[in-house]
Order: sequence, then C-alpha cells, then structure tokens
Amino acid sequence: MSNPHHPEGSIITITAADENGRETDQDFRVIAIYPAGGRQYIALTPELDTPELEADIYLFRYLEEGGQSTVEEIPEDEEFALAADALQQVQLSRPD
Repeated sequence: MSNPHHPEGSIITITAADENGRETDQDFRVIAIYPAGGRQYIALTPELDTPELEADIYLFRYLEEGGQSTVEEIPEDEEFALAADALQQVQLSRPD
C-alpha cells in the first residue's frame, strides 16, 4: 500500500528518547505502510542499502494527524503478530 507522505523505499527520520532521556535521531527506510485490525502500521528497516528480504524489519503503529506522522511501539504480542501477518500478506501480494 502506498502512502503519499512516505512512499515505499523513502527514508524517514525517527526521533526517540534513549534510556537516559536524551533524544536521538535514526534514519529508516520505509518497507510498507498498511492496515490491519482497524489500525495502520509501518514496517521500517535501519539498513538503508540492504535488500528487503535480508534486512532487519521493525514494525510500529503508524498515525497521521494534522499533517504530522508519528509511530508508536506495538505493546501487545497479539497485536504484533497481527501486524506481522498482515505485512507478510502485503509482501506476498506485490508484483515481482
């Protein structure tokens, strides 16, 4: 599923607080933004030049509000499994 704000393959920067409360920025490549279970999710990889099938992939809830995009950790194992299964379906449905 394509997103006009963050198309697949685009690079986004996420700012997060580390364990000491200091904010740090990290770049990620967007793998996909997709729906599952009534929510939107985003799959990202920090490996900007690694092929998708070989890269570590991180899943987050994805929210857009007032022109701003935010990500949230997925707190429950059950929800994470739902998001992971939906990502697999997205990847399988892509044309080669």
